[in-house]
Amino acid sequence: MKKAAFFILLLLLFNPLWAQKKSAETSEGAPPVELNFSLEGGFYPNDVVVELSAPGATVYYTIDGSTPSRNSQRYNRPLHLKETTVLQAVAYHSDGRESFVLGHTYFIGEPRTDFAVVSIGISPSVLFHPRSGLFMLGNNVVDTLWKKPGANFWSRSEFPASVEFFETDGRCAYRDQSGFRLFGGMSRLFPQKSIALVARSRYGDSRIRHKVFGKEGLDKFKFLVLRNSGSDFGKTHFRDALMTGLVDDWDIDKQDYRPVHVYINGQYWGIYNIREKVNRFFIAGHHPEVDNDSIDLVEHRYTRKRGSLRHYLSLLSFLEKNSLADPANYAYVQTQMDVQNFMDYQIAQIYFDNQDAGGNIKFWRPQKPGGRWRWILYDTDWGFGLHGRDTYKHNSLAFHTDPDGPSWPNPPWSTFLLRKLLENKEFEKAFVNRFAGYLSTSFREETVLNRIDSMYRNLLPEIPRHLSRWNLSRNKWEEEVAIVREFAQERPAYVRMHLMGQFNTGPQRRLIVSTSPGGRILINDRISVSNDTVELVYFENFPVTIRAVAHHGYQLSSWEGIEANETQREFTFTLDKATTRLHARFDEFVHPMEGKLVINEICPRNGKAGDWLELFNASRNRVSLKGWTLGDLKSNEFVFPEAYIGPNDYLVLARDSAKFVQAYPGAYNVLNGLNFGLNKRKESLALYSILGAMVDSIAYVAPPTDTSFTLNLLLPYLDNSDPDNWEFRYGDGSPNAANPYYVESRVRNVQAQWMQMGLAAGVLLLSLILLALRQRGLLGT
Repeated sequence: MKKAAFFILLLLLFNPLWAQKKSAETSEGAPPVELNFSLEGGFYPNDVVVELSAPGATVYYTIDGSTPSRNSQRYNRPLHLKETTVLQAVAYHSDGRESFVLGHTYFIGEPRTDFAVVSIGISPSVLFHPRSGLFMLGNNVVDTLWKKPGANFWSRSEFPASVEFFETDGRCAYRDQSGFRLFGGMSRLFPQKSIALVARSRYGDSRIRHKVFGKEGLDKFKFLVLRNSGSDFGKTHFRDALMTGLVDDWDIDKQDYRPVHVYINGQYWGIYNIREKVNRFFIAGHHPEVDNDSIDLVEHRYTRKRGSLRHYLSLLSFLEKNSLADPANYAYVQTQMDVQNFMDYQIAQIYFDNQDAGGNIKFWRPQKPGGRWRWILYDTDWGFGLHGRDTYKHNSLAFHTDPDGPSWPNPPWSTFLLRKLLENKEFEKAFVNRFAGYLSTSFREETVLNRIDSMYRNLLPEIPRHLSRWNLSRNKWEEEVAIVREFAQERPAYVRMHLMGQFNTGPQRRLIVSTSPGGRILINDRISVSNDTVELVYFENFPVTIRAVAHHGYQLSSWEGIEANETQREFTFTLDKATTRLHARFDEFVHPMEGKLVINEICPRNGKAGDWLELFNASRNRVSLKGWTLGDLKSNEFVFPEAYIGPNDYLVLARDSAKFVQAYPGAYNVLNGLNFGLNKRKESLALYSILGAMVDSIAYVAPPTDTSFTLNLLLPYLDNSDPDNWEFRYGDGSPNAANPYYVESRVRNVQAQWMQMGLAAGVLLLSLILLALRQRGLLGT
């Protein structure tokens, strides 16, 4: 009996169907009434006829934008639509059930466009009632004051609306009911008002589910803003989008952008810029590891939008009491705020000459140990020459570091953080060098002009309708674009002079760098040059750091233009000549450990253990990793200390080894101090030998999740640069051990072998039985 039980247990363990579960479907209440439109909303050259149907139900509809109800027009015959119309309907069944409110917009004879189109249906009285309409002054306005206090358009009220999003191919990609409210500050004074759309379950879906900003953007939104271009209304209509787009690849939180045509209740309402709304949902969308209910979000000086001010006030108190000239104090501040993010943020605002930056400040941190403050770039309309042709001359560096500015626009509290950080020489050097590098790359005259021209060409065929709708001047639009172009051409030279005037930079120096195929040069860990020649301008008194990074299958072979060891991957030097030329040469090289020493498991999200990754040595040799490096695309780099990895063994690299060992008590060969985090959504990592040859590299894209997960190489001998060879798994992972798929495949192999052995044994047994029966004459011949 024991033997039988043992065999049954074995069968259960090795049966791949054992762990499968069946799911049952459940129904919750009666379904809503099905309401049908005979014709989909969309673009039509001529009149259309639309029929509504809901078997066993009575249908009511509206064509003025208002939400239909039993008090609306009852449907009894096909509807002949001769002009652009938002048709909304609802159906009520005799058994008490009703349909969802559905809205379809029929664009009749509208001009062809290459822009997406947003259609909004909303009760006309909400917008245009003389006493309460959001687009009206109302009865309580103080009309003699320019801010129009008391006007209806200062309302924060929200109203239901029908919203449709039509893609450039005419397809309706999103259709639902949502919340409608006005958005913005002083830009509400303009005739075209900015609008915020809010997805709530009381209207329809709790999210707007569409990749509004293309395949690289988010796929769902709680809020979207239809922006009138803010202070830039009636001017370029793209200033803010231009500026945030220039820093698209920087480490700054910023809004996506897309221009669209908008219709309200079938009437053309001009071009709006779709932007994300900067709030906790925006933060969680772009940082999926962050819980939107567990953040501190602050705007302006002390305005708490979410969470608490306690951590921020503690940071300010420390800064007020301590000098950051002390490296220890500076090191502490770096644990409280993301200094690199703040540096990028300030450089952008200074270059833009955004003179409203002292008020439009939003910053946040995750409420967790080690959570640091980050700054969000938004509402930059006051930059790039908004207030005149020659504003490119303005010394914004002095403006943003003024210790005694006026209450607006740059009061002392708004410049305090940058002034304190500049007390530290390490920060000052990084700030000047990074600013100089960006002036030669992201803010290079040709780079910025190309972006301006691209945005101009995109708007050019579409803008006439918008200008006509709001009685704006075409000449004024062209003039404003010319101002923006002039700013782009002249600004870098003036900013360099401002840097020279405020810091002891010494003279400007030209650095011309180039590489052969097979690698890239990193300058000050920010500027990357690959298989190209780039000219940059730095300063003599601020040495630059150069690092060579080989591509897969190459290694650095020599430097030209500077005295350096041919295998020296990184060095810092002073630009003491007017022009320095530097060339890195890379030769083909396959490292002997390629394909044998691999990144085997990655854990970019683990609340208990922190970030970690695992290396596996599939060779028969013990390997020293001293001087090897692990890097990412953001130029972060970890240099291995004295460390070894044995044959067919593992090594774990942890962000925090104390947390890691506590979470995994049986772990061994764990290195502490991974000095950069692993991105939870998208990351590229590479392992380099001491001579700079790439030994292994991986890139991954993970789905958004709030749960711990790991990425596992299926089998250690597979090509880990192929995404198909990786597996996403929820849970805590398997550090210092074979990955689950590898274990399972071994089990399956053993199971298959047992099945083959069992089949062979069965055939042998059957043959013996047949032979015995034949010998006894029980079988015929």
